[in-house]
Amino acid sequence: MKDESGLAAVFADAASSALHIEASKLCDAVAPQPGYHGEQSDAPGAYTQALLYGDGRIDPVDTWVRIPKWRQPESWAQYKDPVCILRLALYGHPLAGVFWERHCRTCLESVGFRPIRGWECVWKHDELDLILSVYVDDFKMAGPTDN
Repeated sequence: MKDESGLAAVFADAASSALHIEASKLCDAVAPQPGYHGEQSDAPGAYTQALLYGDGRIDPVDTWVRIPKWRQPESWAQYKDPVCILRLALYGHPLAGVFWERHCRTCLESVGFRPIRGWECVWKHDELDLILSVYVDDFKMAGPTDN
C-alpha cells in the first residue's frame, strides 16, 4: 500500500486484540483427553470477509484505492488512472483488524459460541462442549471428537 505521496504506507496492528499464550495452551490441554480432539486452521481471506464500517459503530471515512492494472476489469481500460472506494477490510487498513474481529464475533455468536469472560478471544460452545481460541485469523479448537 502507498500513501497519497506514493510512499509505502505501514499501519500498526494496534487495532487487533492480543491473545494470551494460555488460550492456546488451554486447547492443547483439552485436545488429548480421552474422546477429545483438537484442530487448528486459518481463515482464508479473513479480512476481506468483513466490510469496512459495516457494523455502523464507527463513522465511515472513505478510503480510495488503486487497483493494479492486471486486476482491473476490461471496462476500466478507458480510464487513465482509475480509483475506487475500498469497501472491504483489506489487510493493511488501520481499522481492518477491528472490523474483522467484529465480523468474526457476529459469526461465532450466530452458531452458539459465547466469549469466555476475562479471556480475550477465547470462546466456548456450551451445547457442543467446544473451546475455540481466535487470534486474528488463526483458529484453534478442542472438544469432543464427535462434535
